[in-house]
Formats: sequence, structure tokens, C-alpha cells
Amino acid sequence: MANKNQQGWYKKFYEGTFPVKGWKSRMDGVLKGLSPEDRGEMGELLETLGEKIGMEWAKPNNVRKIDTAQLQRWGKELQNASQKGAEALSDQIRQLNGEVNKKFA
Repeated sequence: MANKNQQGWYKKFYEGTFPVKGWKSRMDGVLKGLSPEDRGEMGELLETLGEKIGMEWAKPNNVRKIDTAQLQRWGKELQNASQKGAEALSDQIRQLNGEVNKKFA
């Protein structure tokens, strides 16, 4: 990461703060109702996606391509998909990954 400030923001993204859940907590919630096998596969996909999103979100506001409103929307979409099962969650993760990749293109 570029500097300590960005490292601090990445940590907040991943771990959260007192009033806001971080990526790790959101992942745990999304994966909660899945079978152990699906949990492992979806967990890996979410880890990869979260790293990509977090590294971008941690950048200064004037240069980052992902903002907090997008994080909130994506979190709701992942939660809704997880309630429909592993296949829906997998599809949603892949769709979000494509959306993120387009932002970097």
C-alpha cells in the first residue's frame, strides 16, 4: 500500500469501526447459512473481492474509484443473495467482481 494513511483506511474497511461493520464481519454474516463446503468456496471469492475493493476504497477520495455508498449497496446485494443460497451468492460475487473490474479498466 502506498502509505500508512491508506493502510489505516484499509484496516477500517476490513475490520470496521465501532458503529460500522467491516468486510470481515459482513463476510461472516453472508456466509453464515451456507454449508461448510460452500462457505469455504464463497469465502475465498469474497476474500479476493474484498482485497480488491478495500485497496481501492482506502485511496484518497479524489482518486479512488469506489466510494462508501457503493460499499453499502454491494453489502446489501451480497446479503440478499446469500439468503437465496450458494448459487445466488456465487452469481452475485461474480457480478460484483465484474463491476469492480470495469471501474479499473
